[in-house]
Amino acid sequence: MNYKMVMKKILIHILLIAVASFILSLLTQAILPVGDFWKGTLAAFYLMFFVAVLLYLAWRLFGREKKLAWMMILAFIVRLGLGLFLAWGLPQFGYEEAPQQAGFVFQDAYRREASAWELAQSDDPLTRAFSDDYTADQYGGLLALDAFVYRFISPDAYRPALILILSAGAMTLSLPFLTAIVGSAFGKNTSSWAGWLLTLYPEGILLSAAQMREPYLILFLTMLTWSVVQCLDRRRLKFAIPGLIGGSVGLFLFSSRVALPLIGIILVWTWVMESPKVKQTWLKGAIWFAALAAFAGIAWFFRDWVQEVMSWDARLTLIASGRIQFELESLPAWLHFPFIVVYGMFQPVLPAAIAAPAPWIWRGLGVFRALGWYALLPLLAYAFVRILRLPASRKKRWLMSMIFFAWVWIVVASARAGGDQWDNPRYRTILLPWMAITAAWVINFVRETKDRWLGRVLLVEGIFLAFFTEWYISRYYPVIPRLDFWLMIVLILLLSFLVIILGWLRDKNQKKRQRESLIEN
Repeated sequence: MNYKMVMKKILIHILLIAVASFILSLLTQAILPVGDFWKGTLAAFYLMFFVAVLLYLAWRLFGREKKLAWMMILAFIVRLGLGLFLAWGLPQFGYEEAPQQAGFVFQDAYRREASAWELAQSDDPLTRAFSDDYTADQYGGLLALDAFVYRFISPDAYRPALILILSAGAMTLSLPFLTAIVGSAFGKNTSSWAGWLLTLYPEGILLSAAQMREPYLILFLTMLTWSVVQCLDRRRLKFAIPGLIGGSVGLFLFSSRVALPLIGIILVWTWVMESPKVKQTWLKGAIWFAALAAFAGIAWFFRDWVQEVMSWDARLTLIASGRIQFELESLPAWLHFPFIVVYGMFQPVLPAAIAAPAPWIWRGLGVFRALGWYALLPLLAYAFVRILRLPASRKKRWLMSMIFFAWVWIVVASARAGGDQWDNPRYRTILLPWMAITAAWVINFVRETKDRWLGRVLLVEGIFLAFFTEWYISRYYPVIPRLDFWLMIVLILLLSFLVIILGWLRDKNQKKRQRESLIEN
C-alpha cells in the first residue's frame, strides 16, 4: 500500500472518529445536561476527539490488529457508559449523601473535583494544585489536570462528566501496551486473554468510570513495563526511552507514594530477568544487597505513615462491622490484625454483596465488583503454586517475580485498608496489569495442558462461597438456621483439605496406571 493510500485511509478513519466523538458528546450532554447545551457538547467533543485520536494512533503504533481495535472500543464505551449511568442514576437511586446526590461513587473524587473547579475559577496558577492548599489531592497531578479541563475547556459550567472521558481514555490506552508486553513474551493467545481481562475486570471498569487516579497509575505502570521490555530487547528505543521517562514522571505527579514502590518493583523485576547474564558472583551479591537496602529505606521512610494508616483503617473495619468485632473478641489480641488482613483479602465479599440489603444500584455494583475479584483470585492462587513446578527459564523468572509482587501488593493493600470494601480493592487494582498477565498465562496454560488443579481451586472457592452465602443470608434473615462462625471455618478448611487430598490421590493413581500401561506395552 503506497503512501497516498495510507494517508487516505488514515484521513477516513479520523473523519469517522470525529463523527463518533460528536455523537458521543451529544449523548453525554443529553444524559447530563449542565449549562448551555452546545457549549457542553463542544467541550465534550474537544476531549472526546483528542482522546479518540490518541487511542487510534496508539492502535496503529502497536500493530493495527482488529481484535485490539474492538477491545479498545469496547473498553472505552463501557467505561464512559457506566460513568454516565452512575452520574445520572446515583442522585435518583442512591443514598441521601452529598457525593451520591452529585453523581459521584467515590467521596475522594467528589472532593477533588470540587477543589479542581474552585482552582479553575480562581486567578491562581494551576501549579497551586501541588501546594498544601488543597487537601483533596495530596499529590496534585490529577487536581491540576482536572482544573486545566475546567478552566480552558469548560469555563462556563461545572461538568465532572468531562473528566470521565479522560479516565476512560487513560485505562483504554493501557491496552495496547499490555497486549504488546504479553504478546512478545507469551504469544497471541495469552496476549488476547490479558487484554480481555484488563478490558472487562469490574473493579478496573468502575475506577475508570469515575474521576479517580487509578486509571492513570495503571497506564503509567503498563508504559513502564513495556518500555523496560523494549529496552532489554534493544527494540523501539525511540519510543521506549520516552515511555520510561513519561511513565516515571507521571507516577510521581499523580502519586509519589505509589511511584516509589512501583518503580522499585519494576527495577527488581528487571534484575530478576537479567541476573543470569551476570557471571560475577560478587556483583550479583552487591546488587541484591543494594535492592534490599533500597527496600529497607523505602519501608523506613513510610514507617510512621503506614503504621498510622494501618491502625486507623483497622479501627474503621471494627467500627464498620460489629460482627467482625464480635468474632475478634474470641481471638488473642495479637491475632486481630492478621485476621483483618486476611478478611480484607476477600473484599469485596461476594456473599455479603448478595445478601446485604441496599438500594438496587449499590447492590448491583457490589455483586459486579465481587464477581470480578472472585473470578481473578483463584487464578492468582493457582499461579502462585503452579509456577514453582515449571522448568527454569526466563519466562519462569518473569512470571515468578510478577506473581510474587502481585501477592505482596494484595497483602499490603489489605493491610493498608483493613477490611474496607472500597479502598482495599482500589489499592489492589493498581497492579491489575501484572495480575492480568498472570491470570492470562494461567488460562492459556490450563487450556493447553488440561491441568485439573485449577478446577479444584475453583471447587475450594465454591465451598467457601456456599458456606458464607448461607451465613450472610441467615444474618439478615434470622428465619434461616445459622452456623457458628468458627465451626463454619473449620468445616470449610476440612472440606477444602478433602478436595486437595482426593485430587492428589487421583493424580497419583492415574500416573501409576500410566506407568503400568507403559510396562505392559
